[in-house]
Amino acid sequence: MEKPYVIDSPVFEDHRGSFTPLNLSLLGKDWLQSNVSVNKVKNTFRGLHYQNGEHAQAKLVKVIYGKIIDFVVDLRPDSPDYMKLQEFEINVTNAILVPRGFAHGFITLEDRTIVQYLVDNDYNKNEEATLFWSEVPELVEKFKDVELVISDKDNPNLI
Repeated sequence: MEKPYVIDSPVFEDHRGSFTPLNLSLLGKDWLQSNVSVNKVKNTFRGLHYQNGEHAQAKLVKVIYGKIIDFVVDLRPDSPDYMKLQEFEINVTNAILVPRGFAHGFITLEDRTIVQYLVDNDYNKNEEATLFWSEVPELVEKFKDVELVISDKDNPNLI
């Protein structure tokens, strides 16, 4: 059973700036779409999103600028890790592969954080779902003193 894992992504710097390759052929996925999330301020929270059934998506999450804590929750009922939260600190020197069957989200740790993520299946609005952070006890504890910047769609207080 596939699990989330962090991938090293070396950064090469010189007087012009930096270059960061990420070898997608090593990951064994056919990526269909690239999404870029630009987050203005620290403590922006996005997630925990997933798609159901045949529209489930694996995600490759890469920070272009800044730093995040990436959260995944295993939603596969037959998994020994069912409903367990895992978290990973991701910055420009690494990335995370999130398999199908996981809810995924992140919180920014810096202003102006830019996150790119690739997905291996088409978006389907009818199969889109959210696991609210308030349904995950570890996130409730982690965010109890944090003023989250969050969309209406991800805010459990607005449903």
